[in-house]
Amino acid sequence: MDRLRDALLGLAENPALPAGLFARLVASGDEEVLFALADRERLTPPQVRDLLTVGNPSLTCFLIRSGLVPWPKIPQEHPGRLLDAVLGGVAPAAAWRQAAADPDPEVRQEVAYARDAPADVIASVAHDPDPEVVASAAGSPHVPPELFPHLARHPSTVVRQAVADNENAPPSLLAALLADGGRPAPTRCGACHRSEAACADHTPGIRRVQLAAASHPAVPPEGLAAFLDAPEVWAVETFAARTDLPADFLNRLATHPSCDVRAVIAANPAVPEALLRTLAADSAPVVRRAIAENPAVPLDLLITLAAHERLPGEPAPRVESATELELRTLATSRVAQARALAANRTRLQGDLAEQLATDPDIAVAQRIAARPELAPERLAELVERHGPPVFAAVARHPGCPAALLHCIAANPASTSRALREVARHPAARSETLLLCLAAQNSDTRRDAAAHPALALPVLETLLDAPDSSLARAAANNPALPETVMERVIRRALG
Repeated sequence: MDRLRDALLGLAENPALPAGLFARLVASGDEEVLFALADRERLTPPQVRDLLTVGNPSLTCFLIRSGLVPWPKIPQEHPGRLLDAVLGGVAPAAAWRQAAADPDPEVRQEVAYARDAPADVIASVAHDPDPEVVASAAGSPHVPPELFPHLARHPSTVVRQAVADNENAPPSLLAALLADGGRPAPTRCGACHRSEAACADHTPGIRRVQLAAASHPAVPPEGLAAFLDAPEVWAVETFAARTDLPADFLNRLATHPSCDVRAVIAANPAVPEALLRTLAADSAPVVRRAIAENPAVPLDLLITLAAHERLPGEPAPRVESATELELRTLATSRVAQARALAANRTRLQGDLAEQLATDPDIAVAQRIAARPELAPERLAELVERHGPPVFAAVARHPGCPAALLHCIAANPASTSRALREVARHPAARSETLLLCLAAQNSDTRRDAAAHPALALPVLETLLDAPDSSLARAAANNPALPETVMERVIRRALG
């Protein structure tokens, strides 16, 4: 059993596992196999019933919390029945109320923040004697609006902080918490709210409330003036991204001592053009590069940056919204990285893709080679012109011909990344996958073992591979015949 356990796990995860073999795997009794079966998509009621019959409390809990077991079918003897049903979204109203009154505060905490918690249950736990339970209720997305003022006056800063973190907290209440932590002044904090004696100083807890409010997108921006120079740089970074900050705030933050804050400002689309151009001369590379991520950066400034900075590899927001004329301006720029920006656009006209495919710059070629807009017959030209540096991108092209994939896999200069792209490509042939199985990279070998085009004799050999992860990948191959699956199960279970 031990030797074939990984093969059983692969079968349990195999999307093509026949329904008739599901129960055979359940009979293995192996907990990891059982959980792999429980994690499959679209389990049928009989399959769920088979798993429940095992009687494993952890497995039953997983099934219930996944919403797969209707309330009447949950075993009465199952420990944690109420909470699991609540968290699985299958509990009736009475069960919600019963769980909210559980003597264990940790159970009440989970109920307070559960998905789809009824308003009356939230109202109940919002008055719980345990402040951690109340804090969970205060952070729930289902807090009734009329409860927010009550929660914001809670004696504990932990509850007030949860209110300030709640995405639905009203702006006026956030402004009050931002100012001084709220009124009346809190008498408990995280260090003492479960103790009989209060701390001598709740200042750290109050500060956490204020910072949570400062980081909330709905807090009125005028209240942030006192936080522009806050030592908690993470909070400044958070609100520096807001697009409703006054101009004087933006100017001050653009000279902040932290380059990370200045980078956030550089990427903020509300920053005026003049300030962006000033930031383009910032001493920190991270700030200059962040301008390229600004959706409102002027095109000429973007091209200037492309000429002098190494820009992020993701599609640039400004290029994504570019007009056709602007896109063609980028595609014909003398700056190679500007042309690469055009090649990296999410949607690209076919003629532009063809034009950029002839570009002599390797960075442009790497970005254009995987584009589905590029005709597959152009890929061989790219490989001939640029060689191994474009292999991975070419192998990522959805229309890459099988013969070209084989040439890439057979080339001694192919990188691990290129070989893995080949091993994952739907058009890869069995003889190509054999080359990938000889790769040093274990991920590449596993991808090849799981590829449905792999020849059956090879696949059967891999089921007994000394490398257990390779055996698991082979067992997960959707092309594995049912007879072979059955033979593996029979050998494992006797």
